[in-house]
Amino acid sequence: MKAHGAHPHEKPHHPHWPLETLLFAFVFALGWRSVHAPETWIHLKTGAKILAERALPRTDPFSYGSADAAWTTDSWLFDVAAAKLDALGGVNLVMAAKSLAAASAFALLLPINRGSPLAAASILALGACAGWAGLVETPAILDLLFFSLFLRLLRPRHRFRFGQGAAAAVLTALWANTHGASAPLALWLVGLKVFKASLRTAARERLAYWATLAACALALSLNPLGWSVLGRTFADAASVAGGWPADWLSLYALFAAAGLASCWFTLQQEFVTTLAATTIIVLSLVLPGLRPLAILAACPVVSLELGHRLKARNDTWPRVLRWAVFAGILLWGHQRFVAEPLSRARGYGAPALSGAAHYLKSSSVRGRMFNEPEAGAELIGLSERPVFADARPGVYPAAFKREAAAWPRLFRQLDMVYRFDYAVVLNRRAGSPARIIDEDPAWVLAYADDRALVYLKKAGENSGLASSLPPRLASPNRLWPNELDPFLDDKRAAGKILEELDRWLVQAPDCAQALIWKAYALGRLGLSDDADRRLELARERPRLRRDPELRAAYAFALEARGRLPEARDSYRAALASARRLHEPRIEAELLPRLAAVHRGLGEEGAARGAEARARAVSSSAETRE
Repeated sequence: MKAHGAHPHEKPHHPHWPLETLLFAFVFALGWRSVHAPETWIHLKTGAKILAERALPRTDPFSYGSADAAWTTDSWLFDVAAAKLDALGGVNLVMAAKSLAAASAFALLLPINRGSPLAAASILALGACAGWAGLVETPAILDLLFFSLFLRLLRPRHRFRFGQGAAAAVLTALWANTHGASAPLALWLVGLKVFKASLRTAARERLAYWATLAACALALSLNPLGWSVLGRTFADAASVAGGWPADWLSLYALFAAAGLASCWFTLQQEFVTTLAATTIIVLSLVLPGLRPLAILAACPVVSLELGHRLKARNDTWPRVLRWAVFAGILLWGHQRFVAEPLSRARGYGAPALSGAAHYLKSSSVRGRMFNEPEAGAELIGLSERPVFADARPGVYPAAFKREAAAWPRLFRQLDMVYRFDYAVVLNRRAGSPARIIDEDPAWVLAYADDRALVYLKKAGENSGLASSLPPRLASPNRLWPNELDPFLDDKRAAGKILEELDRWLVQAPDCAQALIWKAYALGRLGLSDDADRRLELARERPRLRRDPELRAAYAFALEARGRLPEARDSYRAALASARRLHEPRIEAELLPRLAAVHRGLGEEGAARGAEARARAVSSSAETRE
């Protein structure tokens, strides 16, 4: 009786280097044009501190709000390497290294399905697109690479080799030092291989596999934290890096479901690969930070399952070229829907607070700083000043984190306890969270740009500087320029408000908001040509295209000029940007304005639709709060 041969997906047809090269280039380009995470600033600063002091920090060196709490890093090797790369080549070199790691991780998994390499490449390319939120400059990017290396190392069905065990131990040690929070996955992967091998191998070989597991366990402890690194397992996986959602167009959910379904069919044939994927996908359901890794883990099992259902096809040149067209379309979609609207929105590579940091340094502002937790990471990266709070997990008590997050309501109480001397907050106009500081007579606004506001306390360390500042008539942290109306209606105050807007433009020359407000004021005063020229200047500012609040203010100024069709289009663009950034508060304020413009253009149906959407968004936001 003739023995059955292996399924075509188990045996190679010919080298897949053209397809592997294209897949590598595709993922590299995806990483290069990816989003950024604020956490990267802290990793860079930590790495620079380790290089300077030749020791790991043992207490928090960045925040006075943590009260010198015990803190250290489980990713010291990543931090040091990132700091070195940043010092040598800046953002581009760090991004290149990150993209190289991600591209290698996906390309390494292509040969697992040898019978249908084109299908495997398509699944991996879609997986890279689905995991775009995780392609950021943080230690978690190396989880993708280590996972792929372990699968390639442990999957082959051959007799135990000493080099295989040594390589597993070395990879475990590297994982433990670059991202200790995820390194226990190495023991799980090796343990799966040991269990599978123990079912059907000779006693001597079983002993060798168990020795490999012991060597990997020892290698895990070869990091500055020793065995205590196990206490930090998945400590940073409770949220996605940078707060970016991991389920763009629900692709994460699709890969998770497809991966779990495929695991049911591939378990007997691919024990290690299947159980590794199942474990990570299940963990990702409760730990969002693992979702990019779960997508990668799902790719090989989905690909293997498809390999059993699809006819085997060689990756001939015509087919590879057609696949290149498919990859080009995916890359265009990523560029259109992710890179253009989001990659410069926030995080490392898209600094928001550089203007504020420069003002603090040039004006010699001193004392204790207040900042909201979202801004803490960048302030740590841009200055040597201790911050009040940041978003690092496990650093601050839960009660402190709740109070810091509720600062728009509790600022006065926090000030009484911590005695702030100045405050740096994000210039968020929807809802005006900084209104509580504006209305406090003990504080004065010293600096404003499109991204940040700096306030000084009139008494204390900066009293001399605060007393030299001219009083502000209008507060920049408002969404609509009609904040200026009371002053523009008063002929004596109109000149003063124009002077204030000019000072604002001198202080922050790149500020698009100041240009828009100046255009609105000039239009209200009947200086139409000057107003239109400033609107044209504002439209050329890159920040206007990415910031939904600025785009909304620009639309409001167009509406005030009677340019309703242009205003409608700008409101729509602002709404689209707010949705991409998951900013329902901005949507809730924009939709009534859009409805008014629709009604002014005689588009009653569209106006009613915008109003209905506004009610739904407001109701949803209230429910979340």
